[in-house]
Amino acid sequence: MSYTNSDGLFVLTDGEQGAVKQNGGSLGATKFLVVEMPDASTIGSVQVPPTPNDAFIPAGSYITKATLVVQTAWTSAGSATLNIGLYKSNNTAGDADGIDATIALAALAADKAVICNGAQVGGTAALGADNLYVGFRYGTAAFTAGAAKLVIEYIEI
Repeated sequence: MSYTNSDGLFVLTDGEQGAVKQNGGSLGATKFLVVEMPDASTIGSVQVPPTPNDAFIPAGSYITKATLVVQTAWTSAGSATLNIGLYKSNNTAGDADGIDATIALAALAADKAVICNGAQVGGTAALGADNLYVGFRYGTAAFTAGAAKLVIEYIEI
């Protein structure tokens, strides 16, 4: 016999089942990937190869939105810029600046967010047949400090 538990949830028992919906439902396709960059001084001018346990965006997904949330201001001895891209497991570029290209040092101030606008952001094209890893590279000059989290929203098909 079905009952309502103390949390107010209706519990089906004894072989009972809910009504089957004929008009579809929620698949929970929208997902998030959060990539932490705790020390900007570790970013090089070339992408560091992904490791087997690194998180990735699954093949065929669509990136709908990406935001870089700056926690600690980024600094540089020069006019550093930041490129955020997507890389295959063998470290070849899927799109080396597909999340965002040449983010200026001035945009990387503490408690600010950068709305990324790379070619792969916006959900207009699938990522392709490979799982893709997020990579950071500097341009012009190295970073000496800074911390941020990159939040990527994507639809997995």
